[in-house]
Amino acid sequence: MCQLLEGSEPKGVGILNNRQRMYVTNRMVRDWLLEKGYDQIWFKRHTKRNDIVFTQKGNYLATDLWNLFDGICLSKFGDITFLQMKTNAWAKESDLMKFIKKNKNVMVLVFNVTNKLRNTRGYVIRTRFYDDNGRLEI
Repeated sequence: MCQLLEGSEPKGVGILNNRQRMYVTNRMVRDWLLEKGYDQIWFKRHTKRNDIVFTQKGNYLATDLWNLFDGICLSKFGDITFLQMKTNAWAKESDLMKFIKKNKNVMVLVFNVTNKLRNTRGYVIRTRFYDDNGRLEI
């Protein structure tokens, strides 16, 4: 599903560096989520320091939540939904499905925010939703 957001292109900004693009696309995803009724949206801040994740098998360093997700939110039905955001590509589906199958009641929203599509101007938000049944169209 594609959705073009009017006015999403920052005014007066030429080529964006990675950090600027991340801020712009995260803001677009946040606005999309709020418009669709999601609440309590939290994005994992990417810093030069990693978090330590403690497991039964040992510890590891992670930049994202479980080195997979960029954030968490609540759906309008109260379901915890994990977020993954990418620019110009889709997240690797096999990694997502492995995590979903290993854990119970997991819902994942994946965003591909890009300005590289033909016949479009500005950034476009594309979404995919995953749960225990696999990928669903929304």
